Amino acid sequence: MTAQLANRRRVPNRIARLLAASALSSLLALPVFAQQATTTDQGSTVLEAITLKVLKLWATLGGEAEADTGTTVLKGDAVRALSVGSDANSALRNNANVQYQNAGDNDAGSDSQDLVNTKPQLLSISGGKVYENNFMLDGIGINTVTGTEEPFGNSGYGSDLEGYEQTPNINKIYGLHPQTVFVPADFIEEATVVDSNASARYGEFLGGVVDYKLTTPSTEKASGSVTFGLTADELTTYELGTIDGTNPQDLPKPGYLKYKSAFQYNLPVNDSWSLVGQYSRTDAKSSKTKDERYYFEKADDVSYNEFYRLASKLETDYGTFTLDGNYNNYSQKWDAYYYDDLVIDQKTQGLSTRLRWETDVAGIAVDSINLKNVKLDSSLFYSQSDTINDGGENETYYTAIVARSSISVTNPASWFYSTDPDVLSWCQVPTLTSWGTAEYCRSGGYGYKETGQEERGFKSDMTGDLLAGTFGAGVEYRETDAYRRAEEYTLNSVTRYNTTAIPYVCADGDESCSAQQYARTKTVTPTYDNQAEVAHLGAYSEVDQTWDWLNIRAGLRMDYEDFFDNLNIAPRTVATISPLDWLSVSAGYNRYYSADSLSYALRDGQPLARAYSRTHNATTGVVGDWTALGTQRYYAFSGADVDTPYKDEFTGSLKAQDPWIEGEFRLRYLQRYGRDEFIAGDGGTSTNVTLTNGGESEYRSLTAEYEKGWEIGHDNLDSVALLGSLTWSKQKTTTVSPYYSDDVNWVWYNDTSYSPAEFDRVLGNLDIPLRSRIDVSAKWFDERLTTAVTANINFPFDGLRSTDTECTASASATATCSVPAGSEAIGKTHDIYEEFRYGTTVTVDLKASYQLAKTENTSFDVELSVYNLFNETGDRRASYDNPWIVGRTVWLGAKATF
Repeated sequence: MTAQLANRRRVPNRIARLLAASALSSLLALPVFAQQATTTDQGSTVLEAITLKVLKLWATLGGEAEADTGTTVLKGDAVRALSVGSDANSALRNNANVQYQNAGDNDAGSDSQDLVNTKPQLLSISGGKVYENNFMLDGIGINTVTGTEEPFGNSGYGSDLEGYEQTPNINKIYGLHPQTVFVPADFIEEATVVDSNASARYGEFLGGVVDYKLTTPSTEKASGSVTFGLTADELTTYELGTIDGTNPQDLPKPGYLKYKSAFQYNLPVNDSWSLVGQYSRTDAKSSKTKDERYYFEKADDVSYNEFYRLASKLETDYGTFTLDGNYNNYSQKWDAYYYDDLVIDQKTQGLSTRLRWETDVAGIAVDSINLKNVKLDSSLFYSQSDTINDGGENETYYTAIVARSSISVTNPASWFYSTDPDVLSWCQVPTLTSWGTAEYCRSGGYGYKETGQEERGFKSDMTGDLLAGTFGAGVEYRETDAYRRAEEYTLNSVTRYNTTAIPYVCADGDESCSAQQYARTKTVTPTYDNQAEVAHLGAYSEVDQTWDWLNIRAGLRMDYEDFFDNLNIAPRTVATISPLDWLSVSAGYNRYYSADSLSYALRDGQPLARAYSRTHNATTGVVGDWTALGTQRYYAFSGADVDTPYKDEFTGSLKAQDPWIEGEFRLRYLQRYGRDEFIAGDGGTSTNVTLTNGGESEYRSLTAEYEKGWEIGHDNLDSVALLGSLTWSKQKTTTVSPYYSDDVNWVWYNDTSYSPAEFDRVLGNLDIPLRSRIDVSAKWFDERLTTAVTANINFPFDGLRSTDTECTASASATATCSVPAGSEAIGKTHDIYEEFRYGTTVTVDLKASYQLAKTENTSFDVELSVYNLFNETGDRRASYDNPWIVGRTVWLGAKATF
């Protein structure tokens, strides 16, 4: 089938899937309106009355305050029903103003590293970058300040290794993530997402706020649960995603196994003291075949993701004390495809602890201003996190298995072949088609690198009634120590091979030298230990007042940090008019400032590799000493006098209760203007960057949301919950990264050359202008059966897409990428883009659990999860090197409670 014909057939298929998704959702909801018929003695039919009760069992559109029009609260059951595996972030991916998809991805194939990666889903909220959100765990931040982007190399700014990557960049630390703790969905009691109109108590973000509330220890009764789930390649459908639908390298579908388990137990010690212990683990394993020069040996990529928690809650006459500790231990091993024995273990270890005191302050009450019900919530907290790359020994060796003096020497009899039995035991001559002057086998390690942070501080919030409403005020102080360090690393990359009868004579212990060949060129990356620290003081004050039909929330937030020495004042204001009991209209203005970041300081002064060379005595064969070449270079980052980036936000909102079934409807408009955003200054290079405030951005969105829950208790249907949204969004941005890179390809589009930064402004940030989601959850048969269906719909839009072709810019009029003489683009490699009409994409997820057995205190459930039910891959494409895109995936599981 041709690609054109496939595209023609795809449109009706997508429409069919959209209709099927809607029908499936409707089927789950139909029993809500059913009536049970009975027959009287006289033969007449009587329809029994059905009482529908509103039930908040899924989500809430809004928070505690009238002004929280940009807040969505997901209950724990909803988080678990919407999440993929144990990843809590994945439950948020379809929220309004949340974006995670890349419809134009032209490298969407899944390799072994993708399949074992169980780190949390990256999310863009309200146009912010994926690292500009404020993630919190029970109100305490769990955010990385050491930076998650790497400015090194020609593979972009990411920090993830690809399964078939040949040469990892020694300057990068891989596996970085914006969160220091990976929160599992299994233990979440409630997830709060704030995408706009954030209260003044929230600060340090340019995207949104996500606050996970974990299970609270309870004195009610001793109880616990154990869950288990698994998926594998046998439960997964793959689609061949190359541009022409072929697999020229005949690559097999990637195999993998992934399983998860979780345990929790709540223990009441007495009437006032209770404990809860929780543990979860997700394991994943995938395999690939090494390059043929390593005898096609099997390489295993494996990972595990562990979460530990112990919490204690004590009720006293002086208030409630909670001591809570969480520890996350993540490991993802990359078994090198192009090396004999190299394995890089990418580890993330995060600890978060807190002592919390909650109390009523009965002594603060003033009748004249209605000051009463004052509460104090204070915490001492400590956290530590590390990201480690353990690549074994600190030296890599390239060994020539076959070589020739130049590519013009085509007679194999004149070539050098290694006959060293130690080499031949693990390395063989590969198939030689198009090659240069040597083919190497690689061995050794990649050294040890790590980055991390340590935080300690306190926060205190006071709330209560005041005048015609409430007030809130708080303060937080935090100290952060951060580091980035690495051991010395040596790469022996170019060898001289022996074609004479005189063997090379090597120094004792020189593993880069043998009688047949020795390393004549090496690069050494020196050890370094970069450290930085920042102290942060934040405070806020806020009042929320209601006079009849008018509600106003007005607040002010102040943040000071001593690294850039910036004092930031952020106003927060929302006004709400409620002309009717079922209708309210709100308008708001807010300012948000970026969080602390030590990313630039930790990379400033990082040493780069320095080359060394040596030769040998032609008469004796003695290999000489190393001689340093050039001078030692360092990565330079300057920008001490910059301001803190901020965004001004303007919002409009309408919230109503529909008159038919009394569901909650919310219509919102959001506009954000980003100012003073970090961008690399003019005249920089990939190793010398000056940070400036020249960046700007704009984000606009219009969202419509609906939420409704019913408690039915009729005809085997117990309850139904519905959540739906429709989001239109558009944004512009100066750049997606503050780093300058002269190694990343430029872009050629519409006969115009664009630098990477300029093209970022054209593309935006994962833009899909119009998208929708529908979630329907139902409980059946006295809550023995639970079903949940989620449909995510991306509507058609016009965009740009890579053609998978390149050109080099030239001043020649006949060149494919012809630019004026003197243009900065001359000599730059360009990726060629074209206009493209993206079609409708519908992905449907289905989850079901059934209670097989139940006694007074125990139960046993079986669970089924089907992600991407209709096997939809949209317009994403895969490369010939990685052609298989993951489609439908099935998880099987079980849960026991006691």
